[in-house]
Amino acid sequence: MKQLDSKALRNAFGSYMTGVTVITAMNNDGKPVGFTANSFTSVSLNPPLLLVCPAKSLSSFDIFANCEHFAVNILGEEQQHISNIFAGSKEDRFGQIEWHIDDQGNPVIDNALTHFSCKTDRNLEVGDHNLLIGEVLDFSTREGLGLGYASGGYFSLGLEREAAEISTQQKQVCVGVIIEHERKVLLIQNSEGKLTLPITMTNDNTNAVTTIQQYLADSAIDAQLGAVFSIFEDTKNKQDYIFYRAFAESSAPEGLGHYVDIDRLAEQDFATQAMATMMTRYALESKNGFYGVYVGREDSGKVH
Repeated sequence: MKQLDSKALRNAFGSYMTGVTVITAMNNDGKPVGFTANSFTSVSLNPPLLLVCPAKSLSSFDIFANCEHFAVNILGEEQQHISNIFAGSKEDRFGQIEWHIDDQGNPVIDNALTHFSCKTDRNLEVGDHNLLIGEVLDFSTREGLGLGYASGGYFSLGLEREAAEISTQQKQVCVGVIIEHERKVLLIQNSEGKLTLPITMTNDNTNAVTTIQQYLADSAIDAQLGAVFSIFEDTKNKQDYIFYRAFAESSAPEGLGHYVDIDRLAEQDFATQAMATMMTRYALESKNGFYGVYVGREDSGKVH
């Protein structure tokens, strides 16, 4: 049997776009525990069943491997900070959020997009995880969009739609791409000797995604387009910009540009201050793998 590379396999699994959940339960001392998971799926409507997969590496694994009740909290796109808390914080996780106990005795995150309160139906040991199947006893949901996750980063359907709307409402939008390969980013030198990202313009017949995908194909760049990274207006030239992340399978075609180490991006001489600021943020966020989306102007805005 072929020996599979576990890191490569994990990355391959990660190419599947999912929502983000926090799985919660009470330990034997009546204290809440929880962990971030994107391994969640509905199983059955009759009876109402769902499935989550706690890893044996979890500090709270024994609790979830033996729990009688648990809850699934589906996070909204504005709740990335909650995902980060339950994915990495070593402090009191529940002390950093608002939560309550539901009628089934499960800890539930306030204002989660959806929550399912479950009774354990079966708990099966499979490989380095357990298959925890729950019978849904109660649930609640609100209006909103879920937080997404794919290829090692979060994405927001709301912000993706905003980018798409900008690219269809405007006759011409500048669309750029941050292409990463082996922790390096592809940069191009312009006629003035300044560095810039690969960038092109939409036209009357194409939106932002189609435009940048065609640019990659025309430039012979084998790259997988990812989520939006920045949406901003340059108020000086009244031009809208949309930048996406992308991941290249190989180095850039000869003559197109060169790759620069992510850790050295802040040292580069970029064509505009807005691009320099954006790439400094990219370098910082790449250290922990949590990428936001900047929305605003070239000199002021907010990272979502």
